[in-house]
Amino acid sequence: MLSLSVILYLLVSVGVMAMGIKYIRAKPPLDYHAEITKADELSEATLKVFGALYKVMGGGFLALGIILAMLTLFGVWNNIFWAKLAILVGTLIAGGFSALIPREVEQATGVRTPWRIAAALTTLTIVAFVISIL
Repeated sequence: MLSLSVILYLLVSVGVMAMGIKYIRAKPPLDYHAEITKADELSEATLKVFGALYKVMGGGFLALGIILAMLTLFGVWNNIFWAKLAILVGTLIAGGFSALIPREVEQATGVRTPWRIAAALTTLTIVAFVISIL
């Protein structure tokens, strides 16, 4: 069961790193941001701020994904409980914000946001945690 949880944790880390790379490489505004702000003319300064925020957020996701992989390979793989718990807590915090806030924006605007990806990765982490402690 530990091997399965390691595989699931590594899948989550790859997903989080992929999200990070997407935002680091993104040219503002992203499609859903453009749709939400279509009634407004975004200034060059606003687009520059969006771009900076994308890169900061992307860097945070990339770092989180790398840390998840390291904790998995050096902690979970050695069946260390605190490493499993650290992954769970970190993912619940990052995944919670990454799923709940964009979901609220989607409900308010009617524009589809990527909250489902964060929710899926967070759920996968919970499953991996449960499997890892069985």
